[in-house]
Amino acid sequence: MCLQQRQQNAIKIKRASPLSSACFHEQHRRRLLLRREQFRELALLDSRSSSSLSSSSSSFNLGPISPLPSYHEYAFELPESTSYGERLLSRDHLSTLKADFFKDHGEASRYRIQEVIGEGSSGVVCSAIDTHTGERVAIKKIANVFDNLSDAMQTLREIKLLRLLRHPDIVYTRDIVLPPSWTGFRHSYVVFELMKSDLHEVIRANEDLTTEHHQFFMYQLLRGLKYIHTANVFHRDLKPKNILVNANCKLKICDFGLARVAFNDVPTTIFWTDYFGNRWYRAPELCGSFFAKYTPAIDIWSIGCIFAEMLTKRPLFGGKKGVHQLDLITDLLGSPKPEALARIRNEKARRYLSSMQKKKPIPFVKKFPNADPLALRLLERLLAFDPKERPTAEEALADPYFHRWAKVEREPSANPISRVEFEFERRRSTIEDIRELIYREILASFQLKYSEGEYSYIVFFSNL
Repeated sequence: MCLQQRQQNAIKIKRASPLSSACFHEQHRRRLLLRREQFRELALLDSRSSSSLSSSSSSFNLGPISPLPSYHEYAFELPESTSYGERLLSRDHLSTLKADFFKDHGEASRYRIQEVIGEGSSGVVCSAIDTHTGERVAIKKIANVFDNLSDAMQTLREIKLLRLLRHPDIVYTRDIVLPPSWTGFRHSYVVFELMKSDLHEVIRANEDLTTEHHQFFMYQLLRGLKYIHTANVFHRDLKPKNILVNANCKLKICDFGLARVAFNDVPTTIFWTDYFGNRWYRAPELCGSFFAKYTPAIDIWSIGCIFAEMLTKRPLFGGKKGVHQLDLITDLLGSPKPEALARIRNEKARRYLSSMQKKKPIPFVKKFPNADPLALRLLERLLAFDPKERPTAEEALADPYFHRWAKVEREPSANPISRVEFEFERRRSTIEDIRELIYREILASFQLKYSEGEYSYIVFFSNL
């Protein structure tokens, strides 16, 4: 049966009437087999049109790279010597986390926990085997989601954005299991595709990343950011730890908990008054609340800081507080131009910068002596002090630095997100309101994935 015929059969399945449980699982199995066969054929086509990349601990030979027929993707590999850092969890602590991860809930039998791969203030992340499909996944447990309104809204916001922002360079959820009811459930289990590591660990642990690696990483980041920004979304927390990486150099942007959607008719003070991301990757206009209205350029600055960290293997601006961060930025870039100062609405910030001792910029070729000249040219654009001088993500993709990768016209854009999706941010809500909205969002996500023959999972359990 040809690929086209299988796709037609899949469309027929999608249009079928409501199914019994047994029939549902059989058709889900067929959809999985269909998608696997499609991927096999695409991989075969790609292998005919591009040479494989060879790598060793001593060298990295880059062969011709061609896009997949279905999407502008490439085959690429990290060196075999790549390291992803050490896990610092003790055996006893690991055993406790694994034992308590799902508690006694029967639905947990679908996933066989492998190891704890992360632990932070927002939850615990484990790798696991999906026993229904045999695939490896990552499961993030967010405990006690509804202990306070802020955390509940952040969870709702991220779930919505992961449903609405569907792009190969953005992490996606794998499946959805509804809670027994919308009342009473306390914890969330978000099942993602499993990625090998994050960019922070890759940068920290490897000495043999090449210019080609840097180019490929940056191209994917900007490609994903272009999609995010065309949806009128600002990520606001881009940093190496929020960029997942696989051994084939595939990057995926994650952690949309601090992201916001911009609506032209909404007062900016409504959504710009809360916490921004890590200070080290924060644009200068955020360090002193310079402007009344922010732009996507805040994310472009963060990408520039990440790029500089790739080149030097250490954070570029490691400020201890906001004022110190500004000092470090102006030490490198020099004092702001008069026209940039004139646009600063915050009088205190404008006065501080105006009174600052005049500084001359440090040439980037001196700061980054071993970097590709084209890389430095792009970096200077990304790290312009004035947000008006920074390129958009799409403009950055067209930079000569990406001459061997760029097919900007083929990179997808998103439709702007409707303000209806985020109406909850503009009204007073209780925790129970957000609980119901999360439940409705899970229903919406489930219907979307089922209608498309996919399974993306956010697993919510009650009273664990």
